[in-house]
Amino acid sequence: MKVTPLDVLYGSGSNLTLSCSAESSPPAQFQWALNGTLLYNIGPELSLENIQASQSGSYSCWAHNTRTLRYQISEPSDITVLEPISGAIITTSPNPPIIEGNSVTLTCDASGSIISREWMKDGQLLSAGGNMIISEDKRVLSINPVKRTDSGEFLCRVSNPISTADAKHDLIVNYGPDGMEIKGPTEIEVGQKFTLTCSADSNPPASYTWMLNGTEIPGHSPEFTKEKSEYSDIGDYTCTATNDVTRNKTYVVHKLSVKVEDYLSPGLPAGAIAGIVIGVLLVVGGAVGVAVFFIRKNGTNAEPMHQGGSQQPVYENPLPVYENTRQNQSPPLPQTVSKPWSPGMSLHVCILLQSYCNKPDEFA
Repeated sequence: MKVTPLDVLYGSGSNLTLSCSAESSPPAQFQWALNGTLLYNIGPELSLENIQASQSGSYSCWAHNTRTLRYQISEPSDITVLEPISGAIITTSPNPPIIEGNSVTLTCDASGSIISREWMKDGQLLSAGGNMIISEDKRVLSINPVKRTDSGEFLCRVSNPISTADAKHDLIVNYGPDGMEIKGPTEIEVGQKFTLTCSADSNPPASYTWMLNGTEIPGHSPEFTKEKSEYSDIGDYTCTATNDVTRNKTYVVHKLSVKVEDYLSPGLPAGAIAGIVIGVLLVVGGAVGVAVFFIRKNGTNAEPMHQGGSQQPVYENPLPVYENTRQNQSPPLPQTVSKPWSPGMSLHVCILLQSYCNKPDEFA
C-alpha cells in the first residue's frame, strides 16, 4: 500500500492530487486522513483545489476490506503548502542620518512563508564578524560601530522553495571633515597669479571658508584664486571645513610669502643686511681716511706768514704761544695745537680734530 506523490511542496492556491493503492480481494475501500484525523474524503484518489498553508501536513490513506474486516494505513505523504514571498523590506534604526562611530541596525521582513534569509553588501555575501552581528534567524543585522567603509548597498534575500524576494537599502554613513590639506605655492612674486586649493574627507562634502591673517575672505569655494598678487597677500591663509550633517568642523593653515624686488618679505635676508652694513662701513672709513690725509698734507705744507713777508719759525711748546703782528694790537688767544692755521686748511677739519687754529689777521 502506498500514497503518491510523497513529500511534495505546493504553493498557496495550488491544486493537490494524491493517489492510494492496495492489494485486496475484494477491492479495498479507501478513506483519507490528515495528521491522523480522518477526513470525509473517500476513494483511492484525494483531490483538493486552491489549497492553503493551513492544509499542510501528513496525509495518509486507510484501506478497509469489508470481508476480511482488515484495515491497513499507508505511509504518510508530507505535504507542505507555502505562501509566496512578497513585500520584502529593510528598515534601519536609528533613522538616518547615520553618523560614523555610532551603531545601526538593519531588519529584514517580508510576507509569506519565509524559509531562509541571507545578507549581501555590494553583491558580496556577508557573514558575522568584526563590527557586524547577524541574528540566528538572520532577520537582524547589527553594525557597531559603524564605519565610513560600511557605506554601500545592502541586500536581504528572503526565499522559500517556491519563491524569492529581495529587499535593498543604501546605507549612507556620514563622517568628517578630516584629513584636511591646502595645496598651493608657499612663495610668489608680486603680480603673479596664485591658487590655493583646500580639501577634506567628508560625507556629505564639506563647505569651506577662507581667512587671511584672521580676516574672513568672502566666498565658500574650496579654491582661492587671485589673478594678480600684491604685497598685502602675504601671511597665514586659514581654510575651515564644516560638515552640516555631523556638525563637525576643522581647519588648516597655509603660509604664503610674497617677493618684493627680489627680496622675500617680510624682511631682507641676513646676507643682504650684512652687505649693506659692510658697504656703509667702507664708505665711512674711506671718507675718514681721505679727511686725515688732507689734514696731514695741509698741516705739513702750511707755513705761517709774518708781517713783511718774512718767515718765522714755529716752536712746539705746551705753554700758550702768542703772536704779535701789530704793536697796538691786544695779545691773541692761546694756541693749543702744535701747528697754526694756514689758508689751505679747512675750518671744518679744525673743528673735527677739536683743535684751535690760529688764523693771522692779515697776510703780506
